[in-house]
Amino acid sequence: MSSSASRFLKQMGWWIFLLVCAFYASYAFYMGLVEILFQQGLVASAKPRAVPLIFIIHALAGGIALISGPLQFNRHLLSKKRKIHRILGRTYVVAIWISSIGGLWSAIFFEVDLAAKIVLGVLSILWFGSTTIAWLCILMRDIAVHREWMIRSFSLSLFFVSFSFWVPGLANTSLPEAISYPLAVFVSWSLNLLVAELWIRYTRSQSRQPSTNVHRDHALQQ
Repeated sequence: MSSSASRFLKQMGWWIFLLVCAFYASYAFYMGLVEILFQQGLVASAKPRAVPLIFIIHALAGGIALISGPLQFNRHLLSKKRKIHRILGRTYVVAIWISSIGGLWSAIFFEVDLAAKIVLGVLSILWFGSTTIAWLCILMRDIAVHREWMIRSFSLSLFFVSFSFWVPGLANTSLPEAISYPLAVFVSWSLNLLVAELWIRYTRSQSRQPSTNVHRDHALQQ
Protein backbone atom coordinates (compact mmCIF):
# COMPACT_ATOMS: atom_id res chain seq x y z
CA MET A 1 0.00 0.00 0.00
CA SER A 2 1.36 3.42 -0.94
CA SER A 3 2.08 6.03 1.73
CA SER A 4 -0.64 8.34 0.34
CA ALA A 5 -3.24 5.55 0.49
CA SER A 6 -2.17 4.65 4.02
CA ARG A 7 -2.41 8.28 5.08
CA PHE A 8 -5.87 8.58 3.52
CA LEU A 9 -7.12 5.49 5.39
CA LYS A 10 -5.75 6.80 8.66
CA GLN A 11 -7.48 10.14 8.11
CA MET A 12 -10.76 8.44 7.24
CA GLY A 13 -10.47 6.22 10.30
CA TRP A 14 -9.89 9.24 12.52
CA TRP A 15 -12.91 11.08 11.09
CA ILE A 16 -15.16 8.06 11.61
CA PHE A 17 -13.84 7.75 15.15
CA LEU A 18 -14.49 11.45 15.79
CA LEU A 19 -18.06 11.18 14.47
CA VAL A 20 -18.79 8.19 16.72
CA CYS A 21 -17.45 10.06 19.74
CA ALA A 22 -19.40 13.20 18.76
CA PHE A 23 -22.61 11.16 18.52
CA TYR A 24 -22.20 9.68 21.99
CA ALA A 25 -21.06 13.01 23.43
CA SER A 26 -24.21 14.60 22.02
CA TYR A 27 -26.28 11.89 23.68
CA ALA A 28 -24.55 12.56 27.01
CA PHE A 29 -25.32 16.27 26.64
CA TYR A 30 -28.91 15.38 25.77
CA MET A 31 -29.33 13.26 28.91
CA GLY A 32 -27.87 16.00 31.05
CA LEU A 33 -30.12 18.61 29.44
CA VAL A 34 -33.25 16.48 29.87
CA GLU A 35 -32.45 16.06 33.55
CA ILE A 36 -31.95 19.82 33.93
CA LEU A 37 -35.31 20.51 32.26
CA PHE A 38 -36.99 17.86 34.39
CA GLN A 39 -35.59 19.37 37.58
CA GLN A 40 -36.92 22.74 36.46
CA GLY A 41 -40.35 21.25 35.74
CA LEU A 42 -40.06 21.97 32.01
CA VAL A 43 -40.48 18.34 30.91
CA ALA A 44 -43.04 15.90 32.28
CA SER A 45 -40.79 12.91 32.88
CA ALA A 46 -37.20 11.72 32.85
CA LYS A 47 -35.33 8.56 33.75
CA PRO A 48 -34.99 8.28 37.55
CA ARG A 49 -31.52 9.28 38.80
CA ALA A 50 -30.09 8.42 42.20
CA VAL A 51 -28.42 11.83 42.58
CA PRO A 52 -29.82 14.12 39.84
CA LEU A 53 -27.41 17.05 40.26
CA ILE A 54 -24.36 14.79 40.30
CA PHE A 55 -25.67 12.94 37.25
CA ILE A 56 -26.04 16.23 35.34
CA ILE A 57 -22.45 17.22 36.13
CA HIS A 58 -21.19 13.71 35.33
CA ALA A 59 -23.03 13.57 31.98
CA LEU A 60 -22.04 17.03 30.77
CA ALA A 61 -18.39 16.69 31.80
CA GLY A 62 -18.26 13.18 30.32
CA GLY A 63 -19.58 14.49 27.02
CA ILE A 64 -16.85 17.13 26.94
CA ALA A 65 -14.20 14.48 27.63
CA LEU A 66 -15.58 12.22 24.93
CA ILE A 67 -15.50 14.89 22.19
CA SER A 68 -12.19 16.46 23.20
CA GLY A 69 -10.41 13.09 23.44
CA PRO A 70 -10.12 12.29 19.70
CA LEU A 71 -8.87 15.83 19.03
CA GLN A 72 -5.90 15.07 21.29
CA PHE A 73 -4.78 12.42 18.81
CA ASN A 74 -5.14 14.60 15.70
CA ARG A 75 -1.74 14.95 14.02
CA HIS A 76 -2.56 18.32 12.47
CA LEU A 77 -3.50 19.90 15.79
CA LEU A 78 -0.46 18.33 17.43
CA SER A 79 2.00 19.56 14.80
CA LYS A 80 0.48 22.83 13.58
CA LYS A 81 -1.88 24.03 16.32
CA ARG A 82 -0.02 23.24 19.50
CA LYS A 83 -1.70 25.98 21.55
CA ILE A 84 -5.12 24.57 20.66
CA HIS A 85 -3.82 21.10 21.50
CA ARG A 86 -2.75 22.27 24.97
CA ILE A 87 -6.11 23.95 25.60
CA LEU A 88 -7.95 20.80 24.54
CA GLY A 89 -5.66 18.76 26.77
CA ARG A 90 -6.45 20.86 29.81
CA THR A 91 -10.15 20.70 28.97
CA TYR A 92 -10.00 16.91 28.65
CA VAL A 93 -8.20 16.43 31.97
CA VAL A 94 -10.48 18.72 33.97
CA ALA A 95 -13.60 17.21 32.37
CA ILE A 96 -12.49 13.72 33.37
CA TRP A 97 -11.62 14.77 36.91
CA ILE A 98 -15.13 16.17 37.29
CA SER A 99 -16.92 13.32 35.51
CA SER A 100 -15.01 10.52 37.23
CA ILE A 101 -15.66 11.97 40.69
CA GLY A 102 -19.31 12.37 39.73
CA GLY A 103 -19.36 8.80 38.44
CA LEU A 104 -17.90 7.48 41.68
CA TRP A 105 -20.42 9.45 43.73
CA SER A 106 -23.28 8.21 41.56
CA ALA A 107 -22.06 4.61 41.82
CA ILE A 108 -22.33 4.76 45.60
CA PHE A 109 -26.00 5.74 45.47
CA PHE A 110 -26.93 3.97 42.22
CA GLU A 111 -29.74 1.46 42.81
CA VAL A 112 -27.83 -1.62 41.70
CA ASP A 113 -26.30 -4.49 43.61
CA LEU A 114 -22.91 -4.37 45.30
CA ALA A 115 -21.05 -6.04 42.42
CA ALA A 116 -22.21 -3.37 39.97
CA LYS A 117 -21.32 -0.59 42.43
CA ILE A 118 -17.82 -2.01 42.76
CA VAL A 119 -17.09 -2.31 39.03
CA LEU A 120 -18.49 1.18 38.39
CA GLY A 121 -16.44 2.54 41.27
CA VAL A 122 -13.26 0.87 40.02
CA LEU A 123 -13.89 2.34 36.57
CA SER A 124 -14.17 5.85 38.01
CA ILE A 125 -10.97 5.43 40.04
CA LEU A 126 -9.01 4.06 37.06
CA TRP A 127 -10.34 6.82 34.80
CA PHE A 128 -9.32 9.52 37.26
CA GLY A 129 -5.97 7.86 37.99
CA SER A 130 -4.86 7.19 34.41
CA THR A 131 -5.76 10.74 33.37
CA THR A 132 -3.90 12.24 36.33
CA ILE A 133 -0.80 10.17 35.56
CA ALA A 134 -0.93 11.34 31.93
CA TRP A 135 -1.15 14.94 33.14
CA LEU A 136 1.78 14.51 35.54
CA CYS A 137 3.88 12.91 32.79
CA ILE A 138 3.40 15.87 30.46
CA LEU A 139 4.34 18.25 33.26
CA MET A 140 7.61 16.31 33.50
CA ARG A 141 7.98 16.43 29.68
CA ASP A 142 7.91 12.64 29.45
CA ILE A 143 6.13 12.58 26.09
CA ALA A 144 6.28 8.85 25.41
CA VAL A 145 4.83 7.83 28.77
CA HIS A 146 2.29 10.66 28.59
CA ARG A 147 1.08 9.28 25.25
CA GLU A 148 0.63 5.80 26.71
CA TRP A 149 -1.37 7.00 29.70
CA MET A 150 -3.51 9.20 27.47
CA ILE A 151 -4.38 6.14 25.40
CA ARG A 152 -5.33 4.26 28.56
CA SER A 153 -7.35 7.23 29.77
CA PHE A 154 -9.27 7.61 26.54
CA SER A 155 -9.98 3.89 26.32
CA LEU A 156 -11.83 4.32 29.62
CA SER A 157 -13.59 7.42 28.26
CA LEU A 158 -14.97 5.12 25.57
CA PHE A 159 -16.78 3.12 28.25
CA PHE A 160 -19.94 5.04 27.39
CA VAL A 161 -19.71 3.71 23.83
CA SER A 162 -18.97 0.07 24.63
CA PHE A 163 -21.44 0.08 27.55
CA SER A 164 -24.30 0.77 25.12
CA PHE A 165 -23.55 -2.53 23.34
CA TRP A 166 -22.57 -4.85 26.17
CA VAL A 167 -25.42 -4.09 28.58
CA PRO A 168 -28.29 -4.88 26.17
CA GLY A 169 -26.24 -7.71 24.65
CA LEU A 170 -25.77 -9.56 27.94
CA ALA A 171 -29.28 -8.62 29.10
CA ASN A 172 -30.62 -10.73 26.24
CA THR A 173 -28.82 -13.83 27.45
CA SER A 174 -30.01 -16.35 30.01
CA LEU A 175 -27.86 -14.78 32.71
CA PRO A 176 -29.76 -13.26 35.65
CA GLU A 177 -29.62 -9.47 35.85
CA ALA A 178 -27.57 -9.63 39.05
CA ILE A 179 -24.80 -11.20 36.96
CA SER A 180 -25.36 -9.77 33.47
CA TYR A 181 -25.33 -6.10 34.45
CA PRO A 182 -22.10 -5.98 36.53
CA LEU A 183 -20.47 -8.32 34.01
CA ALA A 184 -21.47 -6.00 31.15
CA VAL A 185 -20.06 -2.99 33.01
CA PHE A 186 -16.80 -4.82 33.74
CA VAL A 187 -16.39 -6.04 30.16
CA SER A 188 -17.25 -2.59 28.80
CA TRP A 189 -14.20 -0.95 30.36
CA SER A 190 -11.81 -3.87 30.85
CA LEU A 191 -11.82 -4.88 27.17
CA ASN A 192 -11.29 -1.24 26.18
CA LEU A 193 -8.30 -1.12 28.50
CA LEU A 194 -6.96 -4.41 27.16
CA VAL A 195 -7.15 -3.19 23.55
CA ALA A 196 -5.43 0.04 24.58
CA GLU A 197 -2.65 -1.90 26.26
CA LEU A 198 -2.11 -4.08 23.20
CA TRP A 199 -1.98 -0.98 20.99
CA ILE A 200 0.50 0.71 23.35
CA ARG A 201 2.80 -2.31 23.25
CA TYR A 202 2.47 -2.60 19.46
CA THR A 203 3.39 1.05 18.89
CA ARG A 204 5.81 1.54 21.80
CA SER A 205 9.01 1.13 19.77
CA GLN A 206 7.87 3.80 17.31
CA SER A 207 6.72 6.27 19.95
CA ARG A 208 10.00 6.01 21.88
CA GLN A 209 12.17 6.94 18.90
CA PRO A 210 14.11 10.24 19.18
CA SER A 211 11.66 13.11 19.53
CA THR A 212 10.83 15.36 16.63
CA ASN A 213 10.20 19.09 17.00
CA VAL A 214 6.52 18.26 17.34
CA HIS A 215 7.17 16.06 20.35
CA ARG A 216 9.57 18.51 21.99
CA ASP A 217 6.93 21.21 22.04
CA HIS A 218 4.07 18.92 23.04
CA ALA A 219 3.25 19.93 26.62
CA LEU A 220 0.28 20.89 28.69
CA GLN A 221 1.96 23.79 30.47
CA GLN A 222 -0.32 23.71 33.47
